[in-house]
Amino acid sequence: TIKLGFIDAFLLMEHLQRMGEGNACASRRGIADNGPRMGTDAFLSAACIYDSMYKLEIDEGVYDNDSVEASVQIIYAIGWTPHESQQKALER
Repeated sequence: TIKLGFIDAFLLMEHLQRMGEGNACASRRGIADNGPRMGTDAFLSAACIYDSMYKLEIDEGVYDNDSVEASVQIIYAIGWTPHESQQKALER
C-alpha cells in the first residue's frame, strides 16, 4: 500500500477518473447508462468530508492541513490470448 498526497479531494477524484476508476456498483444500478447521477451538492459534500477526515500525515502526528491523503495498491496483471501463429502443443 502506497500513500499519496493530493491538494484536495477534487484533484484526487479527477486522478481516479482519469485512471478509469469509478464505482463498480454504478453499472448495476443503471447510473453508468444515463440513469440517475450524483448531484453537485452530494459531490461537494463528499469532497468537504474527505478533506476534513483524511489530512495528509507528514510525520508521526503532524498533519498538512492543505493536503489530503489517499492509499493505493498497485496491481500488476498480464493478459494473453491464443493466436494462430503461435506454436501448438503436441498431441499426447
